[in-house]
Amino acid sequence: MFTKHAIILVPTFLAANALADIVQLDGVGTYQLQSHAIDGILDGASPYLSTDDLATIHQNLNGWGIETDGKITLLPINTPAGLALFTLMDQEMGNGDTGIDATVGIVSTASNSLSMYINDATQDSWNLIEPPFGSQTLGATFVWGSIGSGDGFAWAGMQYGDAISYNFSSIDGDAGLDADAFQFVSWNDGWTVLGTDGFKADGSQVFTGSVVPAPPAALLLTAFALNRRRRRN
Repeated sequence: MFTKHAIILVPTFLAANALADIVQLDGVGTYQLQSHAIDGILDGASPYLSTDDLATIHQNLNGWGIETDGKITLLPINTPAGLALFTLMDQEMGNGDTGIDATVGIVSTASNSLSMYINDATQDSWNLIEPPFGSQTLGATFVWGSIGSGDGFAWAGMQYGDAISYNFSSIDGDAGLDADAFQFVSWNDGWTVLGTDGFKADGSQVFTGSVVPAPPAALLLTAFALNRRRRRN
């Protein structure tokens, strides 16, 4: 009898975890961002996020009618490095830096288990603090040319339960960004913008993200709990 239950429950548990590909953002409203794959990105070593990778993501989004110029775009992508939450600063056309006239600062904290990828890793001013108690914090100043080039970073290897915090600061006014600078993008038979927001009056924006089960996984977890209760009774 014990073996029979193990055969039934282990696939249920694995299926629930396999479907944990939604990143929920809180603090700017609540948005559940569904991930999707984009071929040919993030197949190198951390912390190097190439300009070509950024350009590929922007081209993919633009192909679905999403404007990324003048925006800070957040979206989850399935990559060779695992589930990654990308933060794209303005639009990267693929030609590299074309002058610098925009600046945004960020402090972002995530689990030590995640990998961090950053564009212009050898040029941007950034620091990754990795204390020995379960979390790591990125402090960075992103710079780019508002016409033709962008910047960005990603946390990768996210799994169910992983959480991230973001604290943005608009160092140079609104840094050449739109009034609704932030846009939150999800996959639903195509990329779509679920919502937007801007910097606060003090030039800041703060929110959090966490990986939550996709709806089918949540149902499986509920069924698992109910099955356990029935057996106990």
